[in-house]
Amino acid sequence: MKAFHIPFIAAALSVSANIQAAEEINKFGRDTEVCDVCLIYSGDTSRPTWDADHLRPYVTHKYADGHREWFYDSFLFLEFHLGNAQLANAGAGQQAAVQSEWMKYLDNLFEEGHDLHQLDRMISEYKLELGEPSFRHKVIISTCCPAKDGSQGGAVWRDINWGTIDGEKINFALRSHRIKATKWFIDQIINRFKEENFDNIDLAGIYWLEESLFSNGEIVPAINNHIHSRGLRSYWIPYWKNNDQYAHEWNSKYNFDLAWRQPNYFFYEKVDDQLTLPPYSQLTEAIEDSKRYGLGLELEFETQGTSNGMHEVSPNMHQRLNDYIDEFEKQGVWESAGVAHYSGTQGLYHMAQSTDPVNQATIDRLARIVAGRHNKWAGIDNIVADSMQFAYPGNGEIYITADAPDAVCYNFSGVAVHYGDGRFKCPEGFYIVSDGKGNASKVMVR
Repeated sequence: MKAFHIPFIAAALSVSANIQAAEEINKFGRDTEVCDVCLIYSGDTSRPTWDADHLRPYVTHKYADGHREWFYDSFLFLEFHLGNAQLANAGAGQQAAVQSEWMKYLDNLFEEGHDLHQLDRMISEYKLELGEPSFRHKVIISTCCPAKDGSQGGAVWRDINWGTIDGEKINFALRSHRIKATKWFIDQIINRFKEENFDNIDLAGIYWLEESLFSNGEIVPAINNHIHSRGLRSYWIPYWKNNDQYAHEWNSKYNFDLAWRQPNYFFYEKVDDQLTLPPYSQLTEAIEDSKRYGLGLELEFETQGTSNGMHEVSPNMHQRLNDYIDEFEKQGVWESAGVAHYSGTQGLYHMAQSTDPVNQATIDRLARIVAGRHNKWAGIDNIVADSMQFAYPGNGEIYITADAPDAVCYNFSGVAVHYGDGRFKCPEGFYIVSDGKGNASKVMVR
């Protein structure tokens, strides 16, 4: 994802009036459908097959003490390219993907044995162990985007023999045809998802793949209107630099339901032909700017390549992941913002395979935060015991009075974790305690 950031500086210099006109909201963006969305890159041969082993660390998290809980509530499936064929604009010399390649990407997502089917199956299996989650798992699927032809050097709109729709030959030199092709593909996504009749996952919306609207901004409002007409929501993740003219008007002009802003603090960038890491101030500025204009935030790390955040590989890069978690906490992101989680091609899978205790501790902390946010999004924040109180939360424990000898304590996944009265240790989180006589108390352990 991050390798495709293209700074369009000239465009940025010409739109200062638009930036000034953007609405200042002074409130983080969040969504009613999704809370913490993890990005799943799938389709190109450079990606893993999203089978049970690779998906497990994203669906559930196993803590250092051995217990397991639900992890992410939402999954964004996306891909930028299939080999040399670009599913979105990537710059000069690009080879634009055609209709058959768009469908190849879609077929991969819906193929039995991995991706969407494996996700649905895995949730069913873990319900037997963890009980029903406090949320319904959601899926967001990226649409492919019309791409310019770069076969003759630069990148321009022209007829690339993309394919046909209802017998009409689509010509990307025509704006109306670019809209028609994208709407058609979104309909393919929606119809295909309905046909599969999944048990445990719902389609929350469609994701716009390009991280800047430099090439396709003129068609995005029409595309989002079409998504809304199909009863779904539209999502976007703009990159940080030289992108304010689009990111600040994500809703007022482009009609997205939620956009998560990338701080891009984790990644090396080239400055004067030298690789350098952004200053901490870029992270704080991105958070402050997102709140000003009503965006959510993206948490970012990778476990491969130059920006490898595995602690045993680079403690300094691993600290950058902790910087995100810390600063999100300081500035209230975890309290009130929607968050997208970028971990490279298979970051959480690599973290789960690691024996480094620092990696374990960091992801344990992140998973606890995410679990708490799910409870909050489900409307069970600030829980207090009822007037018939017989269960009391302590520091890492719950105390059940002798008035409830038949009590059963359940975590918010519905799993019984304690029977009877007395004092018992338990992880932080929300619990429901039944006294066995028809009364229940809700308690929160910190």
